[in-house]
Amino acid sequence: MARQPPKPPAPPSAPAPRRRGRVQRPAPRAQSDHAEPAPRTARRRSTWPYVLVMLCAWGLIFGGLFFSHFLSSLPDVGNLMVSGPSQDITILDDRGRQIARRGLTQGQMVRAEDLPDYVSNAFIAIEDRRFRMHLGVDPIGLVRAATTNMMAGRVVQGGSTLTQQLAKNLFLSPSRTYERKIQEAMLALYLESRYTKNQLLTLYLNRVYFGAGVYGIEAAAQKFFGKRAAELGLTEAAMIAGSVKAPARYNPIADTDASLARAMIVLRAMQDSGFIDAETRALAQATRPRIVHVTGTPGAGWFADWIVSRLRDHIADAAEPIIVETSFDLETQTLAERAVTRGLATDGEALNAGQAALVAMTTDGAVRAMVGGRSYGASTFNRATDAVRQPGSAFKPFVYLAALEHGHTPDEIVNDAPVDINGWKPQNYEGRLHGEMPLIRAFAQSSNSVAAQLTAEVGPKVVARTARRLGIASPMMEVSSLALGTSGVTVLELTGAYAPFANGGIGVEPFGILRIRTKAGKVLYQRQAPGHDAVMSANDNIQMTRLMMETLATGTGKAGRLSDRDSAGKTGTTQDFRDAWFVGYSADLVTGVWIGNDNNAPMVKATGGGLPARIFKNFMENAGQNLPPRPLGTTLVASVEQVAAPLDAPEPQEDDKQRPDAFQRILSGLFGG
Repeated sequence: MARQPPKPPAPPSAPAPRRRGRVQRPAPRAQSDHAEPAPRTARRRSTWPYVLVMLCAWGLIFGGLFFSHFLSSLPDVGNLMVSGPSQDITILDDRGRQIARRGLTQGQMVRAEDLPDYVSNAFIAIEDRRFRMHLGVDPIGLVRAATTNMMAGRVVQGGSTLTQQLAKNLFLSPSRTYERKIQEAMLALYLESRYTKNQLLTLYLNRVYFGAGVYGIEAAAQKFFGKRAAELGLTEAAMIAGSVKAPARYNPIADTDASLARAMIVLRAMQDSGFIDAETRALAQATRPRIVHVTGTPGAGWFADWIVSRLRDHIADAAEPIIVETSFDLETQTLAERAVTRGLATDGEALNAGQAALVAMTTDGAVRAMVGGRSYGASTFNRATDAVRQPGSAFKPFVYLAALEHGHTPDEIVNDAPVDINGWKPQNYEGRLHGEMPLIRAFAQSSNSVAAQLTAEVGPKVVARTARRLGIASPMMEVSSLALGTSGVTVLELTGAYAPFANGGIGVEPFGILRIRTKAGKVLYQRQAPGHDAVMSANDNIQMTRLMMETLATGTGKAGRLSDRDSAGKTGTTQDFRDAWFVGYSADLVTGVWIGNDNNAPMVKATGGGLPARIFKNFMENAGQNLPPRPLGTTLVASVEQVAAPLDAPEPQEDDKQRPDAFQRILSGLFGG
């Protein structure tokens, strides 16, 4: 049989057409009798690696975003090793006694390795014993602190490292939030990666706050012990290291005993850490360092602040420490503070007078005492130099001087009568008018009517110009009410403007700085006595002194009259009793006193002739105890001699005989003739 050729393969059959709406599913394959289904748990295990990888990836993404939020807010740490600017200013009184030290906020940067080992070890022992072992954050320290606090039931130990403290002090707010703690930890790790341990310790020692307004160990050593940081003894180093925990409480100046007690704890920690032995610790505990205490009074801070604010008028910023010699006198300041404190303690509450200010100066403008408020510790705002208040009738001497310069005399008759100046009708304090009276009595009784009439006659511009000539620098509104002191002034400028009345008519500018020098002795500024520019004639000066002496003898200022020497002055009270003033002088001192409230609240019928006058008298009588009494007018001798006619002077002309010559006018003023 013939062999048949093989059949060609059959073409693949076309797939069966799908029916619309039905899904064709393959038939399940027949399972062998011996095959078993795969376990479901095995299939689950095969997906776990994938899930873990995905979770880790997303965790990294979210973690990166989370930490980038904090990284973006971290500061630049590239220039930390640069020493910050600081100006060390020592302020002395007129006898060379230190009354304050300002500007020493941060001393020159010193390296940790340039200090004795025990200085750095004192900080490590009390703040972070594992400082040289951790990387910025110390888990062991955190656990130890948490355990100690839990056993004590309160927070008795912190877990922050020295590096974390540095990060917090340099860059972060003191708020206790989780965000700040995370930033602190991250910044600590970052600092550790950028700087060596010695560099971090250097940064810490030079930037941490030690109390009394100083940052850095160099400034602290000079402030507390009067020496360089490299010269510190072991006990001194322990006291400074101990102050970090509570600078306001443990710094040596604030409380020497508390600082020493804290230093004992530091010395014990140093022994426990192996930095010192028992014998060294015992020797250090038996040592009591000499603390540098400022000799200034509590209120001397107002004067010191004023001096610092004036330095740039005389010198540029100095990189080296400077010494400022001033006109200030500690004893006079003590008396001024005492007079203000006693006055407010006695009458302040009854009068609703919360604050007071006092400035005392010599007749040439040298400030001897300055009280800027009730308490410098409670408020450093200087009400003597910075508070602008209405002077009330204490402004009237400038009105009357302008009137004298325009022909009026103390003995002429004026009329204390109703006044209407374009609708303005000033009233006297007590609401009564006294009719005709001598000008000197109108001044002594502080007549508002007469002052308004004189201002209207000479013109408010003339009165303002007269006040500026004598030293009022604050803006003045040249209106009729200026007669009653409605334009604000400071205690310092008003007191300075009274000085020409006390010194014979010579203009002054209040000052406190006599000389500025470096510690090496280089003189940067030396005050030169200014020229004697007269701001009023000798005769007018004598007549004004007559007016103000009469005020203390028979007028509104009787409570301020000094019992042991000649005195003159003027009271001032503003509308609704918001301000009360007394400004007066003897032959040696010019003093201005103000009482009132910072919020401008009215007092209870407080007048310048009351508490301010009593404060003035209390202070002036005590301040003048060691000065021989001199009659007012003795400072005018030179002026009298200058205007007195020479012996060979020609006979006066007929017109001149109708009025006394200058010398006769001065004598008339002196003796009331």
